Amino acid sequence: MAKTPGKLANRYAKALLNVVKSDGGRSAQDVAAELSSFAGVWSSDATLADSIINPMFERGQRSAALLEVAKAAGASDLLQRFLRILFERDRIAVLPEIAEAFEAAADEAAGVVKVSVTLARDIADEERGAIAEKISQQIDGRLEFSWSTDPDIIGGMLIQYGGNVVDGSLRGRLERIERKLGA
Repeated sequence: MAKTPGKLANRYAKALLNVVKSDGGRSAQDVAAELSSFAGVWSSDATLADSIINPMFERGQRSAALLEVAKAAGASDLLQRFLRILFERDRIAVLPEIAEAFEAAADEAAGVVKVSVTLARDIADEERGAIAEKISQQIDGRLEFSWSTDPDIIGGMLIQYGGNVVDGSLRGRLERIERKLGA
């Protein structure tokens, strides 16, 4: 799983979520998708990020450049205002982490739980559906599944959601047996 966002990112994500809720115009998940998209542009273009952060350029020019890129990327007024605040407070470098924290906050507010299921081998859609149904009976909320394979788990599955890990893999079982025998 990805690195957990820090306190600073969570603080800005929470503030943006409050603005989105009070604004009432768009869903938090729509804003999360837009913010994540712009953060992807930011992360993928090192020249852009370096130029905006670089103090050798005049602050006003850097701010204007950031907003021009945001407009060109189709950023909403809300996102442009948010980016301006991040820039003015010297937090723009943390944008990808803030986007990740905001996506998690928006999902939580909407009752969405992201579930990552790792299997030893690929399985048929019917089997995935049956597994998803069983998991849905155990976890409250609207579940969004991502599926992956990892032959190193040997058999079974590894389920991750909301900071929880359910290790039903054969590798996990063998490791637990080994720890018990070694103790």
